[in-house]
Amino acid sequence: MGKAGKTRTDGLTSGDILALDKFTLVVITRCNLRCRLCCEYVPQHRAYPDMTVEECQALCQALFGTIDRVGTLHLSGGGEPFLHPRLADLVGVCMGHSNSFDSLMLFTNCTIQPQAPLLDALARFKDKMVVQVSCYGQKKEQEASILATLEATGVPLKVERYYGDHQPFGGWVDFGGWDAHPRTDLELGRIFSSCAVTRDMQGNWRTRDGKAHWCSRSQRGMELGLMPDSPQDYIDLLNDSPVDAKRAKFRQIAAAQYLTACRHCSGDQGTSDPARRYPAAEQM
Repeated sequence: MGKAGKTRTDGLTSGDILALDKFTLVVITRCNLRCRLCCEYVPQHRAYPDMTVEECQALCQALFGTIDRVGTLHLSGGGEPFLHPRLADLVGVCMGHSNSFDSLMLFTNCTIQPQAPLLDALARFKDKMVVQVSCYGQKKEQEASILATLEATGVPLKVERYYGDHQPFGGWVDFGGWDAHPRTDLELGRIFSSCAVTRDMQGNWRTRDGKAHWCSRSQRGMELGLMPDSPQDYIDLLNDSPVDAKRAKFRQIAAAQYLTACRHCSGDQGTSDPARRYPAAEQM
């Protein structure tokens, strides 16, 4: 392994080391909320089976057999991760690979009381974990109770309150329908480069089934059959292609001018126009 190169704007590192700022394992596609502008399109579609412990282990082995390091490994969803009955076991699986990432982040919508096994895991691994809590003001007393329970474990919390006059990012965006827009290459390139996933996050890399995508629109759209399956836009971590080819494809996608998903998106992600932002978590 060579020396680490300098960080690039695409979220990878140059030189011999291949590292990602973040990577998400989509562990669940079930949710107890029905948000109208859910970016995972959960209310409109039947959930996939929850990620098993064995699947999590296979994905971690495949990921860290390809990528040298991840800054923040996310256990998130297409849904509410605290609904997963074995979330604590998934945390344990990931921590078995803790030498390959800087921190492990869980997400919750702050409506589900964490169960004892998860609380034990948070307390045990608190020095290498963060819980991002999105508060939507659905039941404020319940939110306060859940926050107090999480705080008692000592795990660091990142709390975002998506209600009131000062919502993070100015609220949510509408990604629109799934029909392809007749856009030129120039227009598609502008959408890709100005998208917050590219501009600010340097890629929201994620997988549920081993196919690692740059963004949720790409991943969910293809797995749900709502846009064409485009193998050039993802890395299949579980196939038998050479590791060097998979590593090269991470770099290829990060350097792309645009993705198939850019034809099937409103292009509003990252907009600064308040008229194209909406209150978070409006229920269907």
